[in-house]
Amino acid sequence: MQNLFIQDNEEFTIKFTVASDENGFIFCDLDKESLEAVIENLDQMEVKDYNATFRKPSFGDSVELYDSIFSVNQQSGVSFNPLLARYNKIVALIKNWNLNGKEEKPSAEEIQTLHPIIATVIGIQIDAETGGIFG
Repeated sequence: MQNLFIQDNEEFTIKFTVASDENGFIFCDLDKESLEAVIENLDQMEVKDYNATFRKPSFGDSVELYDSIFSVNQQSGVSFNPLLARYNKIVALIKNWNLNGKEEKPSAEEIQTLHPIIATVIGIQIDAETGGIFG
């Protein structure tokens, strides 16, 4: 029988690696091998693996996302905010992450303070996992 509905327990996990140099500059990719391909002195940096688990999006999630990221007004017409889309996807779907040293559900405020490079990697992977159907 076909499963036509998203179940509450359907989820996916995004794994990523973060490296930082002595100046605090952040590098992030899906794994250490990907970082080694672009960073010569990775062995001299602090490197850690992280993961974030998300629930699968439903049609209702898509409706709410589109409603929050598009705006229409008479002067400028229709506008779209892709960074707000990325933020709203993460906030709406996150179940937990281990960025604080333990598996826990982050608050919207914690997600707002996430480093932009890490948020970009997570956002791209959400799109890859959901096939782009979630905005």
